Amino acid sequence: EDPTDPGNVGSHSQRDNPKSPGISIPTLSIQVDDVLKILKEFLRDFGKLRDEGALKEIQDIRDNSRDGEYWESLTRVIPERTLKLWDALGDALLEY
Repeated sequence: EDPTDPGNVGSHSQRDNPKSPGISIPTLSIQVDDVLKILKEFLRDFGKLRDEGALKEIQDIRDNSRDGEYWESLTRVIPERTLKLWDALGDALLEY
C-alpha cells in the first residue's frame, strides 16, 4: 500500500494504532478533493450556528447589576502590605 495515495486516507492509522478489544471506532474517509468544499460549507453555516445558539438567551437573562462591585473587588486581590513590599523591592533593585 502507498501511504501517500489519497484512496488510502485513514487506512494506515488503523494499522499503526491497534484497537482495544471491545471498542469499535467508526472509520470516516474523506477524499482530498472534498476537503475544501467541506470547509467552505462549514464556514458558510458557522455564522448561523453562532447566531442561533443559547448565548443570546443567556445575555438577556443575566443580571449584571453587581458587575462593577465584582471588578472593584478584584483590584484588592493582592493585599496593600504585599504591594508596598514589592514596590520597596523594586526600588532597591533599581538602586542596586
